[in-house]
Amino acid sequence: MNTLLRLPFTLTMLSVLIAAGIYGRSHVGLLDQTIQDRAGYSMRLIVEGQVHRAITSLLFTAGGWRFYSSIAMFGLGVGYVEWNYGTTRSLATFFGIHITTLALMTIGVLAVNAMASTHRGQLLWHVQDVGPSAGYYGCIGLALAGLASPIRWPIIALILLVLIARATWSFIHLPEDGQMLSADFAHLIAFPLGMLCTSLVAD
Repeated sequence: MNTLLRLPFTLTMLSVLIAAGIYGRSHVGLLDQTIQDRAGYSMRLIVEGQVHRAITSLLFTAGGWRFYSSIAMFGLGVGYVEWNYGTTRSLATFFGIHITTLALMTIGVLAVNAMASTHRGQLLWHVQDVGPSAGYYGCIGLALAGLASPIRWPIIALILLVLIARATWSFIHLPEDGQMLSADFAHLIAFPLGMLCTSLVAD
């Protein structure tokens, strides 16, 4: 009962993510393409006025093993922040970083495409992505940066190196027609944003 009282946001969102996964059958395979088309976020669609996709997109995952990894990382990252900083702060961090990350990516790609239209820029502009990963990567960044132990810095450095390596690999190889590149860029933005939030939640 104590856990339920201290983690209402985490447990509610986990229930929603699991229900959405079952609905889209992403718990047994790739997300149904029709659902991805209807709920997925793309920079083009957001600029065209479909801003609701910033929220609907985070309710689903790409499916398969990524469904289960998202559930685990959401539970750990968001759950830790809610347990230690409270429900309001965890909710604000998750949604705030999710929205901020999408906004920064959209502005960045708009600027790059305005200067020179490239294949990768067009892919990022049009590709539809789903998942709550930007929000929970932000919460993980906040959780690690807020630790008192000095070991947090080697862990943070390692995570940043992995995120940079993944984004670089995706930029070169363009797996999944740019969808993975969009996700990897989002993670690389969201994680340090979460670290920057540490001062905002300090007691």
